[in-house]
Amino acid sequence: MRPITYALSSIALCAAPAFAQDVPPVTTHDLGDGIYALTNDRAGNVGILAGPDGVFMIDTQMEIFAPSLEDAIHAVSDGDDVDLVLNTHLHGDHALGNSYFAERGATVMAHPNVRPGLIEPNFMALSGRTPDALSGLALPTVNVDEGDTVTMNGQTARFYHAPNAHTDGDLFVVFEEANVIHAGDLLFNRRFPFIDLDNGGSVQGYIRGMEKIIAQADEDTVIISGHGPMASIADLQASVDMLNAGQAAVMALVSEGKTLEEIQTAMPLADYHSDWNWGFITTERMVWTFYRDMTGLTE
Repeated sequence: MRPITYALSSIALCAAPAFAQDVPPVTTHDLGDGIYALTNDRAGNVGILAGPDGVFMIDTQMEIFAPSLEDAIHAVSDGDDVDLVLNTHLHGDHALGNSYFAERGATVMAHPNVRPGLIEPNFMALSGRTPDALSGLALPTVNVDEGDTVTMNGQTARFYHAPNAHTDGDLFVVFEEANVIHAGDLLFNRRFPFIDLDNGGSVQGYIRGMEKIIAQADEDTVIISGHGPMASIADLQASVDMLNAGQAAVMALVSEGKTLEEIQTAMPLADYHSDWNWGFITTERMVWTFYRDMTGLTE
């Protein structure tokens, strides 16, 4: 089905007038079997399973976006509110909408490593700041892990953990009957990924996480990426191949004793720049990530 775009609700405009111009519309992608992806290209892509048993939501974006997300959810659920939320990991663009939906009755779930990381956030070298600590309804209240399931609306949503990948608390979700996967931030589709080394992430763990998703997918699987357009197994493999090649190229220069400045000058990711570079994780930041992951050094 062709994606449908919903304009901002008046609630969003009234709730945050200073930021209203920065709140984009939500695009709803109907993936069949009561499963939808909600995207706005400003925060993590949201997954929705809606039907007579209720509404299951994967990631909540940020509170400023929550009213427009809620409008899109009501449009595909006959007006039903969200019952269950899963945070795929701890980053704010996936979890800062938690309190909005919890206030309306949703139970928030996450991997056991997520709640502690939200209560006592780590300094993040890439951004140069420490995120604000969360409390109360912003926090997950139910721990889930590898092999746990949500069964509703004729679907089995099975959770898989990818250790030390994007973070130390990443889950991806396989809708078994529908052959749809929500990858969380284990996939930045055709973009350099953010690998959060300060919250337990690692390049090799990220590659293993994507390979774990590939093992659950086939040529017909529709994959909701954490960021970017809807994806396929071929997109996952392209990202794996890029990371393996990029890691090898930077490692070769590190082995020669090159400094980070010298490695940046050598442009080891030049072949990927035009297709993978983007606003947050630029080619330079991807090289920095490889270098820091290998050496522990930030400069």
